Amino acid sequence: MNAHPRMPEDEGRTPAMLRASDVGRYTYCARAWWLERMAGEIPLNREALSQGRQRHQAHGRLVGAAGRQMRIVRALLWLLAGLGLALATSMLWR
Repeated sequence: MNAHPRMPEDEGRTPAMLRASDVGRYTYCARAWWLERMAGEIPLNREALSQGRQRHQAHGRLVGAAGRQMRIVRALLWLLAGLGLALATSMLWR
């Protein structure tokens, strides 16, 4: 069963090429994708959409930076553990 059947207006229309970005937009909101891509509706809140994209990009950069920082912290912890093990071993062999 198709969750999103073709709209009656689509009958007889040759489907256009589907881009990879369309898949992501369709997954996020199938109806918004259909309204823009198939019905030709243009969102009226372009400014809000632009601000939302900018905020998502900024958030993505923060998430990426946090991931890099976590990798650095893990590497430093492993280094400290290795140094601690080396120190303990050297003290035992005296």
